[in-house]
Amino acid sequence: MPKAGEPKRVAVIGLGRFGESMALTLAELGYEVTAVDIDERRVAEIADRVTLAAQGDGTDEEMLCSLAVDQSDVGIVGQGKNLEASVLITLVLKRLGVPWVVAKAESALHGELLARIGADRIVFPERDAGVRAAHALTVRNIDDYITLSPTTGLAKVDAPPGSAGATLGELCARLGTLTPLLIKRGDALLLAPAWEERVQPGDELVVVGSDAAIGAFADAEPLRP
Repeated sequence: MPKAGEPKRVAVIGLGRFGESMALTLAELGYEVTAVDIDERRVAEIADRVTLAAQGDGTDEEMLCSLAVDQSDVGIVGQGKNLEASVLITLVLKRLGVPWVVAKAESALHGELLARIGADRIVFPERDAGVRAAHALTVRNIDDYITLSPTTGLAKVDAPPGSAGATLGELCARLGTLTPLLIKRGDALLLAPAWEERVQPGDELVVVGSDAAIGAFADAEPLRP
């Protein structure tokens, strides 16, 4: 892995919606991103936003070596619809010695196959999106949400109107059984804030609890003394 302070090198093979999103987000985070797709149009659309974009067959081991993909710290297999290509790309990346390979899967069986040939992490974008959409029926007005169980989750929410000056203990007691994990105050993060910490205008809270409690918190009416 790269030394501390050095940008990590990531190869993204397959620039569908998942692959393109990964490539652009990682580039924005400061990673050196090599993006490869067989579709020249997709490559052109991303070319000026990543370190290197190339048109080619992601299963071509020689071509990937010419792009120094074998020197990547992470390989991301964005190809999912074409099962054969997905498996071959994953296999090639592992043969090239890429230390960590993340592969997109379309089904549980597809994911099991990818794991068996060496993928280090399997992601299911469509399934996960469906889970988030289902929870959104209960936890409305929240974009940043992570499912922990069928009825609980973790979410980032704005402090309710009128809550400035109240302590976290007072706030959570009045709005439901939630546990605050951190407060985002401007660019600062307050980790594991004490119950005595007072809310300030513009605070964002990361809380964990039931979907119902999170939804009630997010939809709370302005607090009154």
